[in-house]
Amino acid sequence: MNTTFSRAVLLLFHVLLFTAGCASFSAINPGASAQQVEALVGAPANVWKNADGSEVWEYPRGPLGVETYMVSLGSDRAVREVRQVLSDEYISKLHVGMSRDEVRRLLGRPRDIGFSGSNDEEIWSWRYREWGTRNMELYVQFDRPTGALKKISRFQIDASDGKRQ
Repeated sequence: MNTTFSRAVLLLFHVLLFTAGCASFSAINPGASAQQVEALVGAPANVWKNADGSEVWEYPRGPLGVETYMVSLGSDRAVREVRQVLSDEYISKLHVGMSRDEVRRLLGRPRDIGFSGSNDEEIWSWRYREWGTRNMELYVQFDRPTGALKKISRFQIDASDGKRQ
């Protein structure tokens, strides 16, 4: 088989697989089984187990992605809800004093984690789209000794160069 043809077929397969993965979350309906979810979108990056036997499956869309999906499953392993959490609705729920775990469960894995030695802070960041159109960057700063959220900052990112405005 021609090597160029093989590469083209492989590239096409990856593009189709990627686009199918993006669209698949809208195909997950309440009542679907955990097995159906895995067949549509694959294994979750993280599973949050709750005391009542329910679970939340986390699906971040890449390190540079602007979406993270959370799929809530009841104790019967059936889908209760699918939500895209890198949105104004969920970001607005952040508040000073939240723990790292609370923030992580709300928004999912951050894109980056950094540290500021001068302020003894841990800084997490995510990219997201505000109102579905504007590229934004979110920063949450935690007090390192206590783990409590100290500050929340949002910046619009210029689409042409990827820098803050």
